[in-house]
Amino acid sequence: MRWINAPAGMPWNNPWPHDMVISVEDRSLPLNELLFIRHAWGLAPDADIPALSPRPDPGTSRLLGSASVAEWEGRWQTAWKRAWDWYEIRERTAENRPTPEVIRQVTRPGQPLHPFIPPLWSSEYGSEGSDQAAFHAWHNSLVPAVPPTAERDSLQALIPAWESGLEEIIVLPYAGFYAKRISRRQLVVSAVTRGEPASYSRALAVRLAEGG
Repeated sequence: MRWINAPAGMPWNNPWPHDMVISVEDRSLPLNELLFIRHAWGLAPDADIPALSPRPDPGTSRLLGSASVAEWEGRWQTAWKRAWDWYEIRERTAENRPTPEVIRQVTRPGQPLHPFIPPLWSSEYGSEGSDQAAFHAWHNSLVPAVPPTAERDSLQALIPAWESGLEEIIVLPYAGFYAKRISRRQLVVSAVTRGEPASYSRALAVRLAEGG
C-alpha cells in the first residue's frame, strides 16, 4: 500500500513517506481455511490461537473417520506451520507468475512450497468433511468493514514500524486485541485491532521478541 496521489481529504503535503510500501493481507485463504477446519473438526484445542470472531458456522462439516483424531491433529499442525512458512517465502513479482501446468503440479498433494501458490488444506486433503458453502460464507463475510484509512489513521505508529523492517500486515478473524510480530517483516493483528486506531497504533509498536 502506498499513497501515490493524495486521496480525498488528505492534504497535498502527503505525510506518507515517499518510499514506504506496506502490504495488508486482510483475508488469508490458506490461514482462514485452516482456522475453519480446526473450529469445525474440533482439532488442536490447546493450540495458541485466540477465539474466532465472527465464529464460523461449520454447516455439515465433520471429522473424517479415515484417520484418528491424533493423526488429523498432526496433519493440521503441520499444515498450519506450512501456511506460515509460505508467507515467509511468498513473492508477488508479475514476471514470475507460474504457468497453468506449474499450478496443476504444485496443487497436488505432497508438493513443496511454491512462492506464488499458497498451500491449501483442500489441495492436500480434499474438501470432504468440510462444508465448502459454509466455509466460503464465513470467509466472504470477513471482507473488512475497516475504512481504507486504517493505515493512514495510525501513520505516526506505522512509520517507525516500517523503519524497523515491517513490510506486511496479516489480519486474522481473532476476537479482541491481538498483535504479534512474527518476523522482522511481518505483523499479525486481529481485525478488531486494525479497526480501532488506538489499538492499531499499539499493535504497530509491538517488536519482534528476542530470538525471533
